[in-house]
Amino acid sequence: MAHSSFMQGLWFLPSVIFGAFQGFTSGNWQMMAFALLSLGVWPLSVWIRRHRDFSLDGVVEFDGKDVWIGEHRLPRREFLWRKSWHQVVWDGLALQTAELTIPDLLNSARGRGFLGTRRGCVWIGLEENRDFEMNLPEDGPHLLIAGATGTGKSELLRLLVSGWLNLETPIELTLIDFKGGATMSRFAQHPRVVGLATDLETTDALAIANTLEQQLLTRQAALAEVGAENIEAFWRHGKRLSRRLVVIDELGELLRQHPRLSQVLEQIAARGRSLGIHLVVANQSLSGVSRSLLVNLRARIAIGEMDPLDLSQLGFRGRVNLPLTTPGWRSAKLRDGNGLEHSFAFPIGF
Repeated sequence: MAHSSFMQGLWFLPSVIFGAFQGFTSGNWQMMAFALLSLGVWPLSVWIRRHRDFSLDGVVEFDGKDVWIGEHRLPRREFLWRKSWHQVVWDGLALQTAELTIPDLLNSARGRGFLGTRRGCVWIGLEENRDFEMNLPEDGPHLLIAGATGTGKSELLRLLVSGWLNLETPIELTLIDFKGGATMSRFAQHPRVVGLATDLETTDALAIANTLEQQLLTRQAALAEVGAENIEAFWRHGKRLSRRLVVIDELGELLRQHPRLSQVLEQIAARGRSLGIHLVVANQSLSGVSRSLLVNLRARIAIGEMDPLDLSQLGFRGRVNLPLTTPGWRSAKLRDGNGLEHSFAFPIGF
């Protein structure tokens, strides 16, 4: 490679010298400036080639922020990667994961703060003994978690929230816990949690409902002011606006006590994606979930054994498989917003 770059430089140098000479003798300073500028093209091209043409035999590593192949750090933006890098990174990470035990994988995820290996993703468990992760805006944009009492819905919610609170991207969480606060109370003091309501304080839920309605109007006006059709376009205008996640445990009980919230949640499910507001709800079944709300909760997770009719209404093609029998883990099935299904397992009591 070095010999090739040197020969290219030799071929390139005479034209640079000729251009500089012509510019100097004729007084055409533009030609001379262009020749001098061109002089930097060759070393720049050599530098770029050295950073893109390297051996792919090195060990693949992910340090939580950057991906490495041997001693070479890849660009953080995947669209800058060469096609061959994607397969090498995937195979390398898959090989490392296959060599790890289930406790190793859990400890590794815990050490990353339950972040995924890709930007914007959070770790939610294992799929065939490989890390399984989710990007809610891309895989949702809204999520429904369904399962009978004791299947681990609240544990999965805590796992998701733990990861979301550690994301690098700006994010805020509104937590509504209608199981006495047992699920979400541990996150109450986190600076990214902007609201927490439980069934122990009825006024909290009503206040949050008013806040969410105001958020919809405020964000809609902010996007309209700059002519942005969604939050991503709003960011491209140089504006700042955090994503807002509304996480609810025991949706049915919440709506039973506060029917007015049904309309607010339906508005979020219908309009929230473009405004950067995402809804995540857990419920024991589809009872109490309106059709207009369900149709926009496009990502669904079914945990454990469920009523076949509920599974069918959720869009699943079969029963929830039981991929893992390790104590301390629960089986679940994800149907993402694109209709793809995944069987996975997630830890409880982590």
